[in-house]
Amino acid sequence: MKVRKSYLLLASVTVWILLGRLLNGTHTLQIATYENTAFTSYVGEKALDLRGNRTESPAFIYFFNPIRGVIDGFVQAIRNLISVPAPNSVIPIIGWLGVVGIVAFAVYATSQWRTALLCVSLLLACGALGMWQFTMDSIAMTLAAVLLSLAIGIPLGIWAGLSDRVLKIFTPFLDLAQILPTLVYMAPIALVFMIGAASATIATMIYSIPIAIRITSHAIRNLNQSPVEAAESMGSTPKQTLSKVQIPMAKQMIVLGINQTVMAAVSFVVIAALIGAPGLGKPVIEALIIRNVGQGFVAGFAVVFLAILLDRSTSAAAKRQSTFVPPTPKQIKTKRITLIVGAILTVVSVFMSRTMLWAAVWPKEVTIAPQVAKVTNNVTAWILENLTIFTEGFKDFISYGVLNPLETQLAASPWYVTVGMIVALALIIGGARTAILAFVLSMAIVLSGLWYEAMLTLTQTIVGCLLTMIVGLALGIWTGRNDRAEKVLRPFLDAGQTLPAFVYLVPMLGLFGPTRFTAIATGIVYAIPVVVKIVSEGIRAVPDALVEAATAAGSTTRQIITKVQLPAAKKTILLATNQGLIYVLAVVVIGGFVGAGGLGYLVIAGNSKPELQGKGLIAGVAILLLGVIFDRIMQAGARRSS
Repeated sequence: MKVRKSYLLLASVTVWILLGRLLNGTHTLQIATYENTAFTSYVGEKALDLRGNRTESPAFIYFFNPIRGVIDGFVQAIRNLISVPAPNSVIPIIGWLGVVGIVAFAVYATSQWRTALLCVSLLLACGALGMWQFTMDSIAMTLAAVLLSLAIGIPLGIWAGLSDRVLKIFTPFLDLAQILPTLVYMAPIALVFMIGAASATIATMIYSIPIAIRITSHAIRNLNQSPVEAAESMGSTPKQTLSKVQIPMAKQMIVLGINQTVMAAVSFVVIAALIGAPGLGKPVIEALIIRNVGQGFVAGFAVVFLAILLDRSTSAAAKRQSTFVPPTPKQIKTKRITLIVGAILTVVSVFMSRTMLWAAVWPKEVTIAPQVAKVTNNVTAWILENLTIFTEGFKDFISYGVLNPLETQLAASPWYVTVGMIVALALIIGGARTAILAFVLSMAIVLSGLWYEAMLTLTQTIVGCLLTMIVGLALGIWTGRNDRAEKVLRPFLDAGQTLPAFVYLVPMLGLFGPTRFTAIATGIVYAIPVVVKIVSEGIRAVPDALVEAATAAGSTTRQIITKVQLPAAKKTILLATNQGLIYVLAVVVIGGFVGAGGLGYLVIAGNSKPELQGKGLIAGVAILLLGVIFDRIMQAGARRSS
């Protein structure tokens, strides 16, 4: 059966290549970037009508505008607290010294002094980079989005954890939220809620809430049932069982969910600068637009520091309970005394930040931003001059050897030939239902009028995914078989997953310039950590008995890997490929900023050019359809291989 499926795949690809070469350049559905189809023109007109009815439509007057006003007021209140001058004042309610004191006390109270020291150091580093105002804006936006996300996500997660029916209803929406690239959320939300902090916060919530729901539901469903059954047998009501038993037992996992929600929010807040979000995303976008690598690195470092700060502070709270041995009276007393002293110092720091200008506004003379920008530009110039073989050489090799031929095959083949190939791929890997879904969604892309741009984006995604899997498989096998390698790479993998995807564009732009390959390289770097982790877990999950039997039979290390571990971990590797494809697609779309073209560029252009608004909105839908097609093919393949 496996051989027959392989031959079917090979035959389908062969036919596709031959037909593509014979009919090259015909029926590609290519249109100029600034041309609209009848459909995109219609969508653009409806979008303009929607904007024009903002003050007249009952839906806006009684629903959308009030939501926007409440969220905007909530965000502004937090910004007034730590970022922008309060009304009738020249300083925020709490100045920089007060913020540092509050962060130090809060982190120490929930974890330990080392974590508090690290967080304070990172916060001060953001100030030294000249990014204090932007950092406070990002913290305010993140805090507002996280509080609102948790207020919605945790109750829904508990509900889904207690009810199979509710979880079944939520699952398609949770899966869709994972597939949908971040850039796609923003255009329709900005259309309804206008550009600004409110629309950015709502977009961040849509990105973050599914994570809170999924982890909270998982926490409730995976509890030890013995205490729950004991509480029920003693006559506890469902409400008492939930509040007194299930939630306390799931507390640590729920705190982990809060950590992941925070990280999702800070990741989205950076890119949400495209729709008017204040914060660190603004200097990053400005640096990308003017191609200033040094300036981009300064802002990028601040984003990295903020992401690590939020990750370490919230993850430390999740890992705080390392032993079930209760603390001694002396330890309790010492902790209380240090907390009281810390609280007093925090109050003093807040008071000073309210009464002394130097403690309220970060001193402009305390900055290392020019030095960092200069060093970054010098290092970038040196790399481009002396390591051309690793920058231009590798870029040209991939572009001319892989990217261009695949783009010619995908984008220059007749649309019906490529649709046929996608359907055949879905039929062979996933079965008839998957093939029907692939056909319907592919035809939707054709009818959208953006088939050609979709093929450009698909080309970059496939190349990025292939390179990601080559590197990810090698590192995943290595870490899965070697504990020392896993220990060495783990911090880098954790850091890679912590950083927002948008930040990776800055160094890649410096190395490769504004090209398609820059977007692909960024997607590879962003996707590798998750692929390595999944592959490593799959290799480690292979039963030891299988490996020992192969070793006893005289198999070499290479034979054990290729004949035992990889086949046994096939389902996990398919999952890793699926995740790699989704992650690469998300970043390739953002790559429209750095010359990637395709659907991502249309989404970005639609946000800034009114005449292309309809095209940008439809491009976002086409990105979603592409993601769903290949996600479903991969998932169906994983199910059928198990």
